[in-house]
Amino acid sequence: METKSRYEVMAGLEAKKRDLISERDNLEQRHLAMKREIKELRRRLEDSEEDAKEFEANIPKRTETLNELIKSIDDSLSKLIAQRN
Repeated sequence: METKSRYEVMAGLEAKKRDLISERDNLEQRHLAMKREIKELRRRLEDSEEDAKEFEANIPKRTETLNELIKSIDDSLSKLIAQRN
């Protein structure tokens, strides 16, 4: 088993102390970052909910438009088939 010198033990303890002090000093910043992230997520959720409502409101009109386009294609196909015969 390797033994450490007194200097190595002290250096290790000082490094650990620096790490702990740094962590302590960053706690408030981490907390504020979490709050900002939550605020951003809430805003994105609200935007998504609004987009979903708008999409839902447009479903009948979009369905009608798509049905008209389908009918137009069907009519064109029918005319082409009739001309071929």
